[in-house]
Amino acid sequence: MSKFKDFFDALQESVMQDEFVKLTLSKPIRKSEGLLNVYLRLFLVEGKQIFELKYRYATEDKFKQLTLSEIFVELEKLLLESFRTATLFTLTEDLLVLVSKKKMVSYRDNAPSFKNKLPDIPLQS
Repeated sequence: MSKFKDFFDALQESVMQDEFVKLTLSKPIRKSEGLLNVYLRLFLVEGKQIFELKYRYATEDKFKQLTLSEIFVELEKLLLESFRTATLFTLTEDLLVLVSKKKMVSYRDNAPSFKNKLPDIPLQS
């Protein structure tokens, strides 16, 4: 079973309840690789929910679009290999996921940072 089951359940629940705002991965394990953050937004494209990941490097941004089922695999890989912190922003709470150097996962709930969803912006390619 995934170490991130609670996190993925919270993400899926926030999407189903239409409370998802965004998700941010931060605190890179190796800053020398140049990947500073990953931002996740939800878009509705032709009636389908698509997640857009924005990989923010020191010199450029790269984008990738994935479905909900694909996003779990990508997030787990990024949290185990590249980042120490994930923050799930929803309208009801912020869930902070912390990954230690020994790959131990802990969670912390915070008051919501957002009262409204983010404005719709065009999907990047």
